[in-house]
Amino acid sequence: MDSPGRSSLDKKSSGYASSSKLLLDGGSQSFSSILNNPNPSSSVIGWWASSTSIPVPELAPLPSVPKPGHELTRSDFLLYTSAISESHSRFVDILRQHDRDHQGEDTHPIGAAAGEALVACLREVPALYFKEDFSLEDGATFRAACPFRTISENAALQERLSQYLDVVELHLVKEISLRSSSFFEAQLQLEDLNSKIIQGCETVRDLMEKNRLLDLDLVGSARTVQELSMKRGDLISLINKLRLMLSVNQAVSTLQLVSIHPDKILISMQSDAVIVFALLCLSWIPFLRTFAV
Repeated sequence: MDSPGRSSLDKKSSGYASSSKLLLDGGSQSFSSILNNPNPSSSVIGWWASSTSIPVPELAPLPSVPKPGHELTRSDFLLYTSAISESHSRFVDILRQHDRDHQGEDTHPIGAAAGEALVACLREVPALYFKEDFSLEDGATFRAACPFRTISENAALQERLSQYLDVVELHLVKEISLRSSSFFEAQLQLEDLNSKIIQGCETVRDLMEKNRLLDLDLVGSARTVQELSMKRGDLISLINKLRLMLSVNQAVSTLQLVSIHPDKILISMQSDAVIVFALLCLSWIPFLRTFAV
């Protein structure tokens, strides 16, 4: 009669045997899968070679079928292209501006290139709103801007107008931000130019003061001498003229006496020179009278 301890030991040994058998079977299968030839079998290669050796039948070319609309020309689409030309140009400008913005996000345009972005993007808004004489009181302008349509279309039109305002505001802010750096640079240059102008004015003032001192030191005395010399010449000429007038006046008075008493004056004269002078004066009496007057 077997004891209960022996029976439990037999059960444990049988369990260990079964588990070891399972492990051996799994290990043999895993090793066999590792040791298999990775290359395809010769039967598969032979089948592929035999299948590729079959000649491909030549097919006759299909007859050309005329395409529908072959007789259409470019002139048939002129009406359509003219209708979408403005929208297409705005679309192309928007795409180009979008590419420029993404390519040069870190670089700011300079000069006239900064304004091209605003002009190109403002083409999204119809040109009607940018006319110089834009006025909604005008009937044609009002009908073009706000046509009489249904309530839903009018609501969509109001939404579009608000979108136009947003577009204009957005690009104005963008242009202002692009020009902000150039504005400050211009302000700095203006301040620098103002300081240079002040320095130039001070330099000119100093030069004028130096010229005044040079005139006083070098040219002033020479100019005074020249002015005095000219004044002296004028005074000498004036004195000579006054002497001449005095002598003429005396001669006139003498001639008047001669004209009144010619016999007595001629007898009292002893010198021939005086006689000649008196006769000469008598011949010039009319001229001397007019000169004295």
